Amino acid sequence: MINNGNHIEVQTTLLKETGTIKIDSFITSSGRYGSAITEMFMGRYKDQYSGVTTASPCFQIVPVSQPSINFRYLLDSVTFHFKVGKNIWGDTTETATPQTLSLYRLARLPEFRTDQNDYFYNRDSIPWGDKLATVSFIPKRMIMNQVYFKLEKDTLTERMFAMMQNDDPIFRPNSNSEISYYKFINYFKGLAIQSGKDNNCLLSLEMIPDSLYMRFHYHNADQKYTYDLKLLSQRNEYQYFNVKNIPSEKYGFEALTEQTKEVKFTEHDMAIVQGLSGYMVKMVLPEPDVQSTYKTVVKAEIEIKPRVWASPEVAYPSTISVYYTNKINEIKGVAYNSTNNPITGRYVKTENNEEDRYIFDITDYYQTISRYSDSKDVRQLLLTIPNLTSSFNRMIIKDVPVLRVYYASYKD
Repeated sequence: MINNGNHIEVQTTLLKETGTIKIDSFITSSGRYGSAITEMFMGRYKDQYSGVTTASPCFQIVPVSQPSINFRYLLDSVTFHFKVGKNIWGDTTETATPQTLSLYRLARLPEFRTDQNDYFYNRDSIPWGDKLATVSFIPKRMIMNQVYFKLEKDTLTERMFAMMQNDDPIFRPNSNSEISYYKFINYFKGLAIQSGKDNNCLLSLEMIPDSLYMRFHYHNADQKYTYDLKLLSQRNEYQYFNVKNIPSEKYGFEALTEQTKEVKFTEHDMAIVQGLSGYMVKMVLPEPDVQSTYKTVVKAEIEIKPRVWASPEVAYPSTISVYYTNKINEIKGVAYNSTNNPITGRYVKTENNEEDRYIFDITDYYQTISRYSDSKDVRQLLLTIPNLTSSFNRMIIKDVPVLRVYYASYKD
């Protein structure tokens, strides 16, 4: 305890009750009535910190119009096009490992579960059917913009082309259904993309019709034509992505088999916050030292120093979100300050990377604890990235977090 002569005392505490937990599951779909998903994820990433994370998207395509293809026209080829979104995590240098993706047709439509309120979660399996195509590419933006799957001219594609020529009912809009082309969806089921076992990049996938489509190429004499089946945008409740994480054993995270489990920072001098893989950091604040009637909290902040690289393969989050929890690590609610704004940790960049830090201003929250609460729950916090289900960004804590509390002392 230091007294600076102005009746302000600064107490610095190492938050040794800090560790890593892993949430059991999280929603990866929009549900029946939610907003459309604009981004999903695919690929595989492995390193010594978070282990192996794989992501596979599952989605539906539909006709954009009723085809009018004469019997004289001949099918040339079928391609499937996708557009990688703005986020890529992994090795994207000139010597990067080629990434391999395989396109599958679903064996059946995904099944809703009423106990999950018709949402799909990261642990929900994908009903894989037949493999349609495989593509490999270097994960450079200029290259990826030109990559697509080329399907074989097989029984499926030939049959679908013949159905277009025969004006099959599956290619007609259905006015009696909430989904115009439900007959087509019921026939084709949908598509999913699987990562190769040696991949080391996670990629975001743009979920808009012009970025995700199957194209039939055909001709008559010297005239060439195309017809597209595009991503379903009218209703998207069957679209979701599966995410699996096999924890790293180097830092003991294989012990995180349930959300109630925790690996203490002191076991390996490391804790991790990361999106998609489910890692969060738990910390317990000490009780405010305000037993005296004439002592009050005037400022409180948490400082966290992250591990920093010159060229990180996985980006650092610019902010960290804060929730309060309990002894079994449930997410109880957002931690707010007195102006009803969520508490966040902001990244502070320095000239010396080793001194970069996250600063959390918890003054209002800690003042409230000191005045009103005897519950340990509000002193137990969970840290996560703000977009847990839509980003692979991470923070790796390298030093024990520090709590600094400034107390004002008054005399009679």
